[in-house]
Amino acid sequence: ASGWAALGATFGRVGLALGLSGLIGGGLGLLAGYLWFVRATLAPVATILLGMPATAWVILTMIWLGPSHGSILFTITIVIGPILYIGTVDAVLTRDRRLEDMAASFGISTLARFRTIALRQILSSLGPVFGIALALGFKVAIMAELVTNVAGLGAQMARARAHMDIDMALANVALAVAGLVIIEHLVIRPFQTRLGAWKRGAA
Repeated sequence: ASGWAALGATFGRVGLALGLSGLIGGGLGLLAGYLWFVRATLAPVATILLGMPATAWVILTMIWLGPSHGSILFTITIVIGPILYIGTVDAVLTRDRRLEDMAASFGISTLARFRTIALRQILSSLGPVFGIALALGFKVAIMAELVTNVAGLGAQMARARAHMDIDMALANVALAVAGLVIIEHLVIRPFQTRLGAWKRGAA
């Protein structure tokens, strides 16, 4: 039971961080995709953040914020946020503008074109990006929990390491893999299918 509770704690942090990253990284990505000066301003920042090793963020945030839930949440968010930002910018720039031009010729408003055409294209392109961000966020969460010893799968692995318990370590690895498979089939794939429905003419 403790293993599943640890898995739930880890996934809870990852889910919350993914939501924050989507709001911040995705929101800034939308602005940068439509406004070139925002894109030019944030480009070096995104490059620096992408180049920072996740291990460095784990150590820095533990020093700044202490070994806490907040430090782990910040670490995951700062690692996957730039990925969602870059993915969103690319999705905006590579969308098919001809569909929007066609809708404009029929007198559809800018907001309606964005909501019904542009946003669907952008979100459908972000499906794989969210999958990658989830997997990376999960790895970062375990690493941060391992270092900070905050409750979660990482803390369980730290306990196994301290006791040199190979069975406990393998059990937690199996839990991590099982958790990722479950999330992929219950959340990520349905999410990607729903986002890609517009390509098949579905709403």
